[in-house]
Amino acid sequence: MITDQKTQNRLHADTGTELFSIRQRKEAVTRMLDILKETPEYLQVMNHIPAYAMDDDTSEWWNSEESENFMNSLLEVMESYTPDGYRFGPKSGTTDLYGYWESKTGRTTLFHLLFSLESGYEWGKGLSHEKTDAFYKEIKEKFHGEGFDTDRTGCTSQAMYLVKGKTRLYVHPMEISGYCETLHIPQITAILKKGGRTFRLVKDTIAEEVYSFTDEEELEYYRARYGTCIHRNILDAFSNRHAGKEDILSMMASRINVATTSHLYGIGYDSPAYRFVHEAYDRLVNNGKLKENVREIGCCNIIMAISNTNAI
Repeated sequence: MITDQKTQNRLHADTGTELFSIRQRKEAVTRMLDILKETPEYLQVMNHIPAYAMDDDTSEWWNSEESENFMNSLLEVMESYTPDGYRFGPKSGTTDLYGYWESKTGRTTLFHLLFSLESGYEWGKGLSHEKTDAFYKEIKEKFHGEGFDTDRTGCTSQAMYLVKGKTRLYVHPMEISGYCETLHIPQITAILKKGGRTFRLVKDTIAEEVYSFTDEEELEYYRARYGTCIHRNILDAFSNRHAGKEDILSMMASRINVATTSHLYGIGYDSPAYRFVHEAYDRLVNNGKLKENVREIGCCNIIMAISNTNAI
């Protein structure tokens, strides 16, 4: 049972468990209604489903645009009740198993999505000019009708991004991929599952959770989460042995690094995770708690360090 701390409304659901699959629309809708039955929103939507559809799993109403919109509106209500420290949406690695999942950044989570398409495009051969035009035109029409904007990637290229809120998806005849808000996932999936004249959906995949931090927001996240322990961890890493500075700092930064829209693939010397660890390292050196020396290895000079309490 989840109790909303602001309203004290209760949800008949638990955190950390699969609540429903949006692939089964009737099951998802009826489950959400049951979860929300003690909330004010329930009274507004309880009679929305036609009686004949409620008693018939095979009713065409469940395949209608009306039922799709109704499910999406219930997802928005569910998302509004997300407890602190959790996110509402699909289980990591899936696009359909929804629940309330523990999250480092709560409701700011985005997802890195990949939708594989069949459009006739072949590596090395591409797609004819006419078919390429038709593909992009159809994608643009379908998504504009659902409230998405399109952003061209260049003056001469036909390639484009689908944009809505923080969702930004790159469109190619072989795939649509990028970052997506939780509540846009079922909408995008439904559009692509319907297919069209120029494409069909082959596979949908969530690669990982991604956070929409700026570099400074990401740096502040590391400071808030690891600020009380980072100095001790660095001293432990360098204790009782001379160790290469960059190897240790890079390893520690990799361990705490979170994927963001700016830094998706690991760390570099300019990434916030590395900057955070390096700042803490510099403070320890300046305070005399770490002692540095330079060792010549081959043609390179490697900075080594050791905890000063263990230095000879």
